[in-house]
Formats: sequence, C-alpha cells, structure tokens
Amino acid sequence: MHILKQLKTKKGRDEAGLFVVEGEKCVAEIPPGWQVVRYILSQSYAQGSDAPLAGPPTEILRDALFASYAPAQTPQGIVALCRQRKWGIGDVVESDSFIIYGECLQDPGNVGTLIRTAAAAGAGGMILTAGSADMYSPKVLRAAAGAALRLPVAAGAPGGETLAAIKQKGFTLYAAHPRGDALPYELDMKKGFCLLVGNEARGLSDEALAMADARVRLPMANETESLNASVAGSVLLYEAVRQRLIHQRAAHVLPL
Repeated sequence: MHILKQLKTKKGRDEAGLFVVEGEKCVAEIPPGWQVVRYILSQSYAQGSDAPLAGPPTEILRDALFASYAPAQTPQGIVALCRQRKWGIGDVVESDSFIIYGECLQDPGNVGTLIRTAAAAGAGGMILTAGSADMYSPKVLRAAAGAALRLPVAAGAPGGETLAAIKQKGFTLYAAHPRGDALPYELDMKKGFCLLVGNEARGLSDEALAMADARVRLPMANETESLNASVAGSVLLYEAVRQRLIHQRAAHVLPL
C-alpha cells in the first residue's frame, strides 16, 4: 500500500505518525518546527517545476496515480508528508491568554474553522477532547487553511480532568450555551479564560456545564435557536479580541 493511501484514514495516520500537507502554498508555508519527511509530486508538476525541493527526499508519481492517492478532488500536484506533533495542556495554556475547548466536535469543517479563528484571534491554543474530529484529517487542515500548523492543538484530551487542570491554572471557564444566563458583552474576557464549545448535536456534557463559571449565550432574533458551533465559537472569540483591544488602547491613553 502506498503511504498516501494509508494516510487517508485516521488509523493509518496514527500508525505512521504522519499527515499530509497538500498544495503549493501550504507546503511552502509549513512553519519551522514541523518535520517534513518526504515530498511527493505528480509527474506533470515535477516537469513544470523550476527548481528541485531542498531537504527531504522527493518521490514522483504518475499523474493518474497521484490523483488517486491525493486527498483533494482536484490535486495541485504536490504534497508534503509531515511528522505529527503531540501537544499537551501546558503547550496551550498561557498566562492571560484565552483558549478554546472543543468537546466531541465531530464535524471536520467546524474543527478546522475554529482552529483558524482561534489562531487569527490570538488565542493561546485549542484543546480537543477524545471523540472529536482528527486535527490531521485533510478536511480539518483545509478548513484551517494552514492555521493548524501555527496554533498548538492538544487532541484526545480527557474531559473533566482537563477542565480541572485549566481551572487550577487560574482560567475562567465560559460555556457556550443557547440558554445561557450571560451575554458575552457582560463577561470579563480581558483575563485568561477558556471557551467551551460542545458537540454539534448534543452540546456540552453535564460535567462540562457543571464545571463552567458561566454559561454564555448569543442574542438571537427571529426565533433562531442557535448558530453553527464554529460560527458561535468564532463570534465569542472575537468578543474577547474587542475587549482586549479596547483595554490596550485605554492603557495607552495618558492622563491630562
């Protein structure tokens, strides 16, 4: 079995300890600290390339074979095989930062979008509990648009134990909930906090809700019950950005 075919499944990725970064732009922007073990090119891409890739070995496949193995339906002709990294809670939780905690988030698009938003908002990282979509799946990586390699993501975390560890580090836990008793604009998001986002169908577990310091909801009009998990999480993260920007600007205003 070719390695690219093996890496199409989570089991194959975990056994090999590798994942695929696809496309010329994404391959070129792999951050330092990620080990590339091999480049794989389609024959036509290799023939049209101006210069050989430096560093790891390069494998060239016939176009039809490359297309059958590549994750995307319309492959760009180049992929990099990268070594997986295992992040811990200590890599994610930073003083006065904010992080996002995804409990059993099963949709790869939601996971990738939240990773991308968290990175853009300046979060310290993301935690995914066991049962969430694989952060190294092609769908997550595409939705994250490269951010999955720039943001520490601790995957496979045990729920209650992880939340207890986050609280011990002085973080406030805010649970996103459609019937929460607080609006985001009423919360203090200028200090370290963790935003809890639950499963797309079931929401957060009773254990997570019991450990939360507050349940936060977004105001809804027109009898809308809730938003998509990644949309709601993104809106709440950017409320933290808003509060912190205002706080920073106020701190730089000199008194008369």
